[in-house]
Formats: sequence, C-alpha cells, structure tokens
Amino acid sequence: MVLVPLAYRIEDAAAAIGIGRSTLFEYIKEGRIPSRKIGNSTVIRHRDLEAFLDAAPLSAATKDAQRSIS
Repeated sequence: MVLVPLAYRIEDAAAAIGIGRSTLFEYIKEGRIPSRKIGNSTVIRHRDLEAFLDAAPLSAATKDAQRSIS
C-alpha cells in the first residue's frame, strides 16, 4: 500500500508539481493555491495541489493531440 501525504511543506509541494519555491509563494499570495499554518510550518494539502493542477489549462500539444483524435 502506498500512503499519499495529506499535506506538504513548501519545498515538497513545489517539487511535487514541478515549480520553484518562489513561484509557489506567488501562487499562494495570489490565492491560487491555499496554504495553512501548522505551528511554524506552512503546509499545502495534497487535494489543493490536485485541484490547482486540474484547473490549469491544457498545453497546446495536448490540445493538438486531442483534435487529431476527434
């Protein structure tokens, strides 16, 4: 069984979605990714990272591939 973390610290959250720490902090500041404080740590829930990715636009290559299949 593989356990998926409920939440990630900043460095791990950024790595999980393939962006840098400063970009992640920018997205948090803009309200695009919600974060929470647990003691002195800022954490981001796994499901909030998934929701952010699900809401992101598809790449041009993916759109082109989908058009060629239709």
